[in-house]
Order: sequence, then structure tokens, then C-alpha cells
Amino acid sequence: MKACWSKAAFWMTTLVVGWASAANGTEMIITSEIPLATNPSPYIEQFITEVDKRTDGAIKGKYFPASQLYNDRDGLAALGTGAVHMVWPVSSRLEQFDQRVGIASLPFALTTEEMTNACFANGFTRQISGYLEPRGMQILGFLRTADLIFLMKDHDIQTVADLKGQKIRVIGGQIMLDAMRSVQASPISMSASEMSAALSQGAIDGAMTSPAGWVDVLGKTAKYATLAPGMGLATSAVTVDKQWLDALPDAQKKAIQEVLSEIIARQWKETVAKDKALIDQMVGKGGHYRVMAPDEVNKLKERFLAAGEGFRNKHADVIAQLEKTRQECIHDGK
Repeated sequence: MKACWSKAAFWMTTLVVGWASAANGTEMIITSEIPLATNPSPYIEQFITEVDKRTDGAIKGKYFPASQLYNDRDGLAALGTGAVHMVWPVSSRLEQFDQRVGIASLPFALTTEEMTNACFANGFTRQISGYLEPRGMQILGFLRTADLIFLMKDHDIQTVADLKGQKIRVIGGQIMLDAMRSVQASPISMSASEMSAALSQGAIDGAMTSPAGWVDVLGKTAKYATLAPGMGLATSAVTVDKQWLDALPDAQKKAIQEVLSEIIARQWKETVAKDKALIDQMVGKGGHYRVMAPDEVNKLKERFLAAGEGFRNKHADVIAQLEKTRQECIHDGK
């Protein structure tokens, strides 16, 4: 009987310790301005679940989507305060901390082929992270947001000239603001959560955003969609409080990076297929979708590249480093 009680006591003690360990797990607060159903929110939830599992509950994640806690700009500013540990913003949001990050937002600069090449993606991540680490941030990787499209309330964008005079929401950052001004549009920077009301009220005529933004945010209010191939490959930068990350045990840091790497590898493939399905869904509801003609895409590229010339001249070393990574990882076939 005494032996049985001893065994029971042992298992009860083990269970209590396990509960205490889970309850006292390290908190990981992630915030976003993106709605729960919109990319990358589902992947953030997967990340939290898998990190919890891989660390045996030692890291307990909590996610606040749709600006419930902060929008991306304010969330990034809160890194280092203890209120937020991770933000997965569109990469252009990071330009507020270092202008060199603008290379991630240069129109016609990055391709899916490059960003799904592990050598290139890792080199690019190290480059961008190096600019931000003095600010207490670290970039762990890049997810695909979307190939950006123009979504308009009443205006069918067929040519570059059609953009003239249009008030268009862009994903924040000076690079894209300058690019849109080069085609005589009026660019307006605002968060995803503000787009729908702004379009309905006439504060903007349209938005440069993702197919998910069409389905989950703008809906039927945006009647016309236009893709200019190559124009804008938007990415989300997984940004972490470096001091918080550095304080974690090595095994937990490894688990975080491994889970993220696995998610990124399939996220790039899955979102390409999902974007096509989302566009088909909106067309099925009466929306209009077109791909801009090649000659008009070339005109747009000429204007956008000219608009980015100031950045290229000012940050020639940044461009050179990117080209070095491209040469080593893509052209040399590594």
C-alpha cells in the first residue's frame, strides 16, 4: 500500500510540476494589423502552435491580429519594451528604422525564384537584419505577402496613363510613394485595416494590395483588379525583439528558427496557389481581373526604375551587396 501511495505521489508531483512549467512558460506576444483569415495570420497561428509543441510548452505564444493590440508600425516601435516580442509586417514598414531596408520594396527588384532559393533568401535576410540589429531588432526570415495588384473602386487600370490622378493606397514606405508619384498618381500610406472605410468614403480611389486584401478587406467595393507582372513582390519580414530572443536558451532559439524555416518553405508555394483561388473567387462574384499588357508593364517599369534611381545612387553599397548574393546563389547555381 505504501509503495502504491509513493508511486501515486510521484506522478502527482510530476503532473503538478508539468502544469507549473507550462503556466510559467516564456510569453511570446505577436501583433499584426492583418485580419485573422488573411495571410500571414494563419501562418502566425501555426507558428505559435508548433513552437509551443517543440519547446514542450516553454514558449507560450499569444497573437493579436487586426490591430487589436497595435498596428504594425506601432508594434515595431514597441519591440524592446516587453509589450511585444514579434511582428510580421510588410517589409516596407521597416524603412522607418533604416532607409536601406527600402531595397526590399524596390519595384521590379526581387523575384519568387530568388526568394525561394535558400542561399539567396538566407543572404538577403542577413543583409536586412544587419541594418536593423543596432535598433534592437532581428529579422528571422521573409514570407511571401503577394504579387501586388491594383484594386480600384470604379476605374479599370489598363494602361500606365490610367493611374494618373488616382488616389491609391500603397503599402507604406518612401520607395513606393515615389514610384506612384512617377506615374502621376496620388499615393496614400495607410494600414490594411483602414482601406475598406477609405475606399467606401472616397478618401481613396483604390489600393495597391494583395488578392487576400480583395477578398478579406475590400470585397465587392473594389470592382476592378489589375496585375502588372513583376511590379511588386511584397514580403513580410519576421521581426523579433533581439534582446528577448538572445535571452532564450539555445534549444528554444533553435526551435523557433526551425519552425519558421519549415513554415516559410511551404508558405511561398501555398500562397501562390491560394492567390489564384482568391482572384477566381472574386471574379465569380462579379469582379473584373486583368493582367496588364507587356508593353504597358515595360512603361511602368521604366517609370518605377527611374523613381528608384535616387535610392540606388544613395545606397550603392546596398545594391552591390544584393547583387553579390544574387551572383553567388543564383547565377553560380548554388
